[in-house]
Amino acid sequence: MGLRRVQVMLTRLHISSFIGLTIAVWLVALWIQGMPVLSVSFIKPFGIVVGTISVVVTLFNKYAWAWPIFRGWYVNRPDMRGTWEVELRSSWINPETDEEIAPITAYAVVRQTLGNFSLRLMTQESRPILIAHSIEHEQDGLFKLAGIYRNEPRIELQGVRSEIHHGAFALEIHGSPVESLEGHYWTDRQTKGAIKLFNRKDQLYDTFEMAKSAQGRNGT
Repeated sequence: MGLRRVQVMLTRLHISSFIGLTIAVWLVALWIQGMPVLSVSFIKPFGIVVGTISVVVTLFNKYAWAWPIFRGWYVNRPDMRGTWEVELRSSWINPETDEEIAPITAYAVVRQTLGNFSLRLMTQESRPILIAHSIEHEQDGLFKLAGIYRNEPRIELQGVRSEIHHGAFALEIHGSPVESLEGHYWTDRQTKGAIKLFNRKDQLYDTFEMAKSAQGRNGT
């Protein structure tokens, strides 16, 4: 299942507007209180200030948000970046054997910034598309990742063994730093199952074959 989230980023225009509004309110407040208002030269460094803050915001959004020094008190968001090994246990019954299928090994790659999150589950048979997702902070302190997806099996499997379907999932996020994600999924085909993400690697892979090959090289 591929996860995606609409990215919310502060642009240079946004930052300029906020800084400009702050300066304007500050000057008006000084004027109302009868204090001397600074001259036009006061706003000459405006471009430098905007540029500096833009760089800081960009670097923080991409990298610094995940630094341990900010965890908990300044950024309350779990860092799940990397490629995970995945175990799927499905309740689906094979009509040929009338038995449940064996656990499926897959891989999931997570790309994440402070304002953006994407997760792609890579299997040999399908490429689901995320419809919506959220990362929630539960009352007991745990985080939970939930989503709704549309699963599109490879074309040669449609009409033979697997059809396009929709589903949802909910995963508890364990550890700080994150060590595993565990939970369940269910689909409109009346199937359900368990999901576990574990054995995270820092490298990011784009296909099932690449991730499987890398895990093999690492001895897992």
